[in-house]
Amino acid sequence: MSSPKRHRGLLFALVPSLLMLTGCWDRIEVNDVALITGAAIDKVGPNTILLSVQIFVPRTSSNNGMGGQGANVGNQASIVTSATGENIPDALSHIQEKLPRKLFWGHAEVFIFSEDIAKDGIRDEIDYLMRAPQPRERAYMYVTKGKARQMLTTQSFLERNSAEIMREISKGKLSLSVTLADLAHMLVKETGAAATPWIEMLPASAPNNYDSIPSPVNGTAIFKDGKMVGVVDEFTTRGILWIRNEIKQAVVTVNPEEKSPNSVSLRLTTSKTKIKPLIHNGIWTLDIQIRTENNALQNSTNLKLSSDPKAVKIIESAMNEDIEDRVRIALNKVQKELQADIFDFGGAFHRAYPKEWEQQKSHWEDIFPTIEVTIQPHATIQRPGLTSIKEVGIEEKPRK
Repeated sequence: MSSPKRHRGLLFALVPSLLMLTGCWDRIEVNDVALITGAAIDKVGPNTILLSVQIFVPRTSSNNGMGGQGANVGNQASIVTSATGENIPDALSHIQEKLPRKLFWGHAEVFIFSEDIAKDGIRDEIDYLMRAPQPRERAYMYVTKGKARQMLTTQSFLERNSAEIMREISKGKLSLSVTLADLAHMLVKETGAAATPWIEMLPASAPNNYDSIPSPVNGTAIFKDGKMVGVVDEFTTRGILWIRNEIKQAVVTVNPEEKSPNSVSLRLTTSKTKIKPLIHNGIWTLDIQIRTENNALQNSTNLKLSSDPKAVKIIESAMNEDIEDRVRIALNKVQKELQADIFDFGGAFHRAYPKEWEQQKSHWEDIFPTIEVTIQPHATIQRPGLTSIKEVGIEEKPRK
């Protein structure tokens, strides 16, 4: 082939490829995007919801002359806007009509459901959030008492907005932490039970004092067949975390001496929970083994932890009792009263006894409340700490 023909052939081959190099013709500039940092869903009618979204404001924290609802206050850097609709995409389209920028879900950190929505069922809402391409599967889920929108409008003095506060609470692993992907996975399980953090804002002790920040109450919302059937408190939530092997950080305070205000505080360093199912003669039982390692933080008792092994055993025994009490309370509330398998006991039996599970899974709702559970906590103190003042017998000198 001659050189000109070869060049023409090469040119014809390159022309189609140029069509693929037209640049970002469908790009959206960041200045044209409204970043959603959190969303709340409330019920306002039989077939109507109120969707509220918290939108990041890319400007300084000053008011800039803005007034009324949605203006930046203090160090706030967000606005909250709402619209009603039959479902989330319908309400979202009405919010979009009011904004000059295109809404973007990719930075949403939390989704909050009101108590009314949770009791009616959240399967449809979770279905949308999982189907839509933008919402993050790692966003944290919450259920709140009262209006969910109020959680987004709560002022923050430590973080940029309330969504970041709830994100940090979940990341801290001090209470139940559930992402969108976690919740969706729980809702499609054969047991049909799920749990999410329950958050409730207590009023500040001094409303006009900026040093007084509203404190969250962290409990657990229990779901069965996609609908919320009850709420447990913070104390019971600790027992749920022990069973689910999700407790990562904790400070446990025990009173080893009866009728004495003196106590020992321990910091949890590691924790491991193993659930061992057993089916024998048609009876379904479970053995929950909890092993923890702890460090002593404060000792206000007369026990000499640094020099007396018996004293260490006394504290370890007291912690074992505390763990067993919390786990037993959680079982009585969730297994016996609410009868929702948020512990995934069904999954444990399925893995250990697949044939028996296939035969009995349709009767799981009847079997689950009757399962006999034994609890075997084993707490150890790895570091009792340095010798305390009481242990060496140092007495406080009287003041002159």
